[in-house]
Amino acid sequence: MIAYALTAVGVLYLVRLYFAPEPKPIAGVYKQRGPRYNVKYCFFRLILWLRHRKNKQLESTTGQDAGYGVRSRGSPEEMDKAQDLPNIKDHPKAVDAVYFNAGNKDGYFFVAATARRQNNRVQTLLYLRTPDLGILQGNFMSESTNLEGSDPKSFAAGGLKMIPLEAMKEWKLTFKGKMLIVRTGQEVDVNFDLLWTAFTPYFDFDTDMSPVTMADAICRETWSRSYFDDLQRAHQTHYEQFGEITGRVNVEGHGNIDLNVSGVRDHSYGNIRDWKDLYRYAIQYCTLEDKTAVCLGLISMPRSLSRLLMGYVFHPDGQLDTVTWSSFELAELGEDGVPPKEFKAKFTAGGKMYNMKCTVVDYARFFIGDGKDARIFERFCDYEINGKKGCGISEWDYRNSRKFFADGENI
Repeated sequence: MIAYALTAVGVLYLVRLYFAPEPKPIAGVYKQRGPRYNVKYCFFRLILWLRHRKNKQLESTTGQDAGYGVRSRGSPEEMDKAQDLPNIKDHPKAVDAVYFNAGNKDGYFFVAATARRQNNRVQTLLYLRTPDLGILQGNFMSESTNLEGSDPKSFAAGGLKMIPLEAMKEWKLTFKGKMLIVRTGQEVDVNFDLLWTAFTPYFDFDTDMSPVTMADAICRETWSRSYFDDLQRAHQTHYEQFGEITGRVNVEGHGNIDLNVSGVRDHSYGNIRDWKDLYRYAIQYCTLEDKTAVCLGLISMPRSLSRLLMGYVFHPDGQLDTVTWSSFELAELGEDGVPPKEFKAKFTAGGKMYNMKCTVVDYARFFIGDGKDARIFERFCDYEINGKKGCGISEWDYRNSRKFFADGENI
């Protein structure tokens, strides 16, 4: 009799759970944990565990099943080179992109990126900031970030070229062309030959993401066949690594600048990158005075992951801790379209609590996408984390929509 009663109670609980309504998304976008969250979470943690186990047994991979615990390529050498874009008819929005950012305590900052797209189109950006001149940007950015590639098999456009020398260890960054001193509007000839050298291992988002934050993000969403199709469709391989950029920059009329800055570089590739899929993201990259490297961010892609917490800490000895919780919430910071010039956030990694303070020194803003789909702020920042000073970049993205008209910069 007791067994029947317990079974009836269990069935009633499951029925109630099935029909319970989902909570409304915060700000109409960011999904919350619903009544079925705990059941979904346990199930998906098991799926992630099985995929991590599969990844350890792989000797090679074609990348067809990459992500969520499974790597995309069989070796670092295959990952760190320019990738072949897939057939344009099937994947017109395919991407292969590299991005570098770095800074130092003296107020020097550097940002450069090339995103290889179909038809030899390369979305390109270039920024250099010095304490004396302020921000210089590639002069091509006044018109568009969409350029014609100067070498279809390389990360190269607009006089900028980024060349992998040794997988996950060294890259060469060169530029020869015109840049605009934003403060004065003066156009100057600039050339540089820089070396990027890694000082951390690389963090592969396909295999190294915390299963806690990944499962949390997916289990907040409403599950259906179409949802998982969208999740698979949106996947890109993405990995990051911290290093130093050193070398000499010559600015016409202002002599040579010996650059020595630290920061992150990333590489992303996949069958689709549509900037309209992104609602917002806010990602902080910081190098502390003892060479601790920190990443903390939130990404919102409402069709697949409306609230994905990501981040990690690389300690000076190379030890990696992934971020598992943070007080940082997009809905509470910059939801009006204006990124805050200063904010504080707490996060945990490796069982340790961190307190971050980010203060913006300067910033630049640009549009990217086929129809200026996204508005991105590159924010050059000072950081303080648990009492240690640092510097780096805080990159904030907004979908270029009427909701974010607050600063009058949308067009």
